[in-house]
Amino acid sequence: MKPAKLSDNFLYISSTALILSFFFSYLSFIAFLPFLFYLEKKSVFKAAFFSFFPFIAFIYSGIFKSLYLYYGLNIFLSLFLYLLLVFYHFLYLYMPAVLYKKFKFHLIFLPALFAVFEYLKSVLFYGLPLGNLNLLAWNIPGFIKSAAYFGSYFITFEIMLINVGIYLIIKKKKAAVLIAVFILLSLFLPYPKVTKSFKSTIAIVQGGIKQNEKWEDKYLKRNLNIYLNASKKINSDVVFWPESAYPYLFSKKRNKLSSFVKFEPFALITGVVREHKNHFYNSAAFISKNGIKFYNKQILVPFAEFLPLRQIWGSFLPKNMDPGDFTAGKHNVIFRYKSLRIGPMICYEEAFESISRLYKDDNANLLSVLTNDAWFSKTPTFYILGRNAVFRAVENSIWLVRAANNGISEIISPKGEIVYSLKPYKTGILNKTLRITQTKRTFFDKGGYLFPIILLIFVSLSIFYRIYRFPKQAAKHPAAKLSRRYGSFYTWIHLIIRVYKRRKIWRG
Repeated sequence: MKPAKLSDNFLYISSTALILSFFFSYLSFIAFLPFLFYLEKKSVFKAAFFSFFPFIAFIYSGIFKSLYLYYGLNIFLSLFLYLLLVFYHFLYLYMPAVLYKKFKFHLIFLPALFAVFEYLKSVLFYGLPLGNLNLLAWNIPGFIKSAAYFGSYFITFEIMLINVGIYLIIKKKKAAVLIAVFILLSLFLPYPKVTKSFKSTIAIVQGGIKQNEKWEDKYLKRNLNIYLNASKKINSDVVFWPESAYPYLFSKKRNKLSSFVKFEPFALITGVVREHKNHFYNSAAFISKNGIKFYNKQILVPFAEFLPLRQIWGSFLPKNMDPGDFTAGKHNVIFRYKSLRIGPMICYEEAFESISRLYKDDNANLLSVLTNDAWFSKTPTFYILGRNAVFRAVENSIWLVRAANNGISEIISPKGEIVYSLKPYKTGILNKTLRITQTKRTFFDKGGYLFPIILLIFVSLSIFYRIYRFPKQAAKHPAAKLSRRYGSFYTWIHLIIRVYKRRKIWRG
């Protein structure tokens, strides 16, 4: 077999390596090697497409199922919208490779590019923080503990850096030693110290209701009774029900839950849909003997909970695709019960690091996620959502309770370990006594969340500097040679010297 043909075949298995990494996390440390080998030799688009597109299509397969089966869209329209989303995500993995090749950065610069574009994907156009590469290492607590210092984007940076380091070892490059030292140092970062602790009993009720039966009129009474009957006489401080577990429009004055909780030994946190001042909210209701308190979901899902730019093209959508319009909440709300200070989140919000971090700033000692992942049951998409919750626990060194209608319901420790869970697709109760530990604000809480922003500034300035400082006719400049050989470090040293000498460094 010719070397070129062998290289092509090596590339075609790269996406398979990533898909296997979804199930076997340690494979993620070598899964990008075929991509790196091919990237150095041939087409950037071909390397990125065969490495990433099938993988993204795999993890988003639940979106197609949801559009076709539950939204009832035409199969071809469902497929088109699904592939459009896959291609959109693919662009954020393709662009790092493009910039790396175009500006001829050292390979050690590539992990920074991937982390930056992953961050951009999570904040641009309403944000898409799903399917981030850090989710491949979600169940390796000793590795992801560095998220408590620099957040989940740092884990993406590390995964790519390990792959680059192994590639450089194979190529017998000295830069691999620097990468090895950096990774080893990050592994020895200590866990945040516990300042105090107390015991509390937490219960999760998982209804196991199928998505196509959740909102059918003939099933509404049955659906509510599933949760009521499962919750009777649970000996717990707080019982958690999933997102929209209450199957009717919730009224503070008229509902079946206030009277139910009055005769039970616990407070109840459940997802509800409610109307307030002519606005509809996807909310978490905290119901105790002292009354009811609400948290309104702040980050709504585009095209599922609201329609972006409705006034422009909303009339063109078929009625069965129109999601209606929820109103977004404006601030966090702490639910207090005995010693517990609970920070609620709803569904998609578990993928965003900002909400949980602000809860920790407000001295929350327990995070909760109410969700309904039945939209994506028995697909890879069903599993990627809950992996985000692991990082929210690690970043803030805090316990997290995840209550899901159809799974995965679980309790996650501050170290990112899933200590208790319920099997998906079944009705079940998880009732456990925990020692709730509290730590001071982590390094991430204090400023580590700025890591991707600092990286973005660094990458942007490095690119601008190369554009203006090293035009084609200056390619033989000593600083350009150093930059091409050793990455941006020497470029920055040269830039500092130029600024110090007050010379004009920007050229058009």
